[in-house]
Amino acid sequence: MQRTKQNPGNNDFDLDEYLEAKASGAETEDYGLPNREEHKPTLKRNLLAIGVFLVAAALWSFVGGPFGFFGFGDGEQVEITEVFPPLPPVSNLPEAPPVPMPEYAEIEGAYLDYLQQIQEQNLTMFSGNATQAFYNSGVPIQYLLDLQTAGLINNFSYSAIIGLYNSNVPVNYLVAMLNAGYLDDFSYSAIIGLYNSNVTISYLNGMEQAGFLDDFSYSAIIGLYNSNVTISYLEQMQQAGFLDEFSYSAIIGLYNSNVTTSYLNTMQEAGFLDEFSYSAIIGLYSSNVTIDYLQQLNNAGFLDTFSYSGIIGLYSNNVPVQFLQILDERNLLDNMSYSEVIGAYLTDN
Repeated sequence: MQRTKQNPGNNDFDLDEYLEAKASGAETEDYGLPNREEHKPTLKRNLLAIGVFLVAAALWSFVGGPFGFFGFGDGEQVEITEVFPPLPPVSNLPEAPPVPMPEYAEIEGAYLDYLQQIQEQNLTMFSGNATQAFYNSGVPIQYLLDLQTAGLINNFSYSAIIGLYNSNVPVNYLVAMLNAGYLDDFSYSAIIGLYNSNVTISYLNGMEQAGFLDDFSYSAIIGLYNSNVTISYLEQMQQAGFLDEFSYSAIIGLYNSNVTTSYLNTMQEAGFLDEFSYSAIIGLYSSNVTIDYLQQLNNAGFLDTFSYSGIIGLYSNNVPVQFLQILDERNLLDNMSYSEVIGAYLTDN
């Protein structure tokens, strides 16, 4: 049997002899192996071992056990990224408080101070819930005192007072509405709308004198006022019998498009007023479509064939009713749009 190659690092060492001696129980110190010294555990080594164990246990728990540690888990590779501490929660931002009227100072002090002032000023007509609502809504006590001085403190609920103050409605406007006799005609929300839309008392007076105040809602009055619709135009519409025929938005559109009541009269006399919407009437009037052209279309049976924009297009391109009759006789009109009719007429003419 060949000898095993000796260890190049130790020329005196024979592995075969070492194995034979080991098997027979002989000592191995003479075969070139270094003696192993036994090292007794020290406190430093024990602490180091405990520290390594704790770190390994923490990492073990973080990645989800042995499978998570090596990325086996669900068959997906686990990517360990740097972990940042969570950001502190963002608290809900308070809503912006209403801008107080310049003649009133903002409420200062605690609710108990506010409650004490309410008692001292003999504003005891309000419940505790109302008083707390005043405080939370920023209604100064002076605003309540001004309402009381004007004799209006019992005209409004506490929620109405909060709405009026936060909408910057001054007490003197309420006094003017009272003196004009309109305070009982409008709700507090209507008063807020009228004031913030700058509707003057004189305009309301004009509406009242003409007998229109009960014919329109407050939103209609605001729309008419802000669209500069004059009282005289409303009177003309009433005299012609059209005030009940159109909504306030239609009246605004007719007025701002300069549609005269005489044109409306002519349309009505020809029997066309109920055939068209107010926007159609505005379009026909602004495009100078004559009543005679409408009558020709009606007599030929084509008035319902085209929309008002189609009629405007035909008239503006000078398409005669006779041409429409020719197309109809050839059974072509039903398959053509008004723009195609215009194109066919312009091609041959």
